[in-house]
Amino acid sequence: MPTIIAKLTVQEGKEEEFKAAGAEMVAAVKANEAGRTLMYTLTQNKKASTEFFFIESYADDAAVDDHGKTPHMAAFGGKIGGLLAGRPEITRLDKIASVD
Repeated sequence: MPTIIAKLTVQEGKEEEFKAAGAEMVAAVKANEAGRTLMYTLTQNKKASTEFFFIESYADDAAVDDHGKTPHMAAFGGKIGGLLAGRPEITRLDKIASVD
């Protein structure tokens, strides 16, 4: 089961705008990718308020690839492009063990 941690750092003062766009993205994933996207969570670093993390788990690699091609992903990219302080950092992981 592939897991992704995507770190996005936003510009100072843009946190609330990013949170709103991120919440819309989570809702779109829930509505359109159910069953293939097993977890899609947006979090914020408590010690660095401009750092956000999407924690994502997918049923398989095809679901990961399809996620990146969705219309809501394209729309999200358009909304946040001017909010980011740099390029997103994407880490792809393979689950070894978990408590679900």
